[in-house]
Amino acid sequence: MLESYNVLFEIMEELGKKWVVPLLVFLLFYERTNFSEIKKHLRVTSRALSKKLKLLEALGLVEKIMVDNPRRVFYTLSQKGKDLSQMLLGFGTNIVK
Repeated sequence: MLESYNVLFEIMEELGKKWVVPLLVFLLFYERTNFSEIKKHLRVTSRALSKKLKLLEALGLVEKIMVDNPRRVFYTLSQKGKDLSQMLLGFGTNIVK
């Protein structure tokens, strides 16, 4: 039982980091996008965005897709990332009502 609380605590700790939730919700709406589009829409620095994308990849929430060559890279949510993002969006809309 205590183990499941530890996992929940770790997830909440990661979600509480700056830019994580906006990035997840952005990717939910834009489905497949590149680094510069994310940076432009969220108005985040390259360094911060790069760190958050790597974190979300490590957590299995975001997938990095390379097309044709390494210069064309797209990001998309994994199924786990989609489920979590939809839950966060639903949670947010229920609070606003």
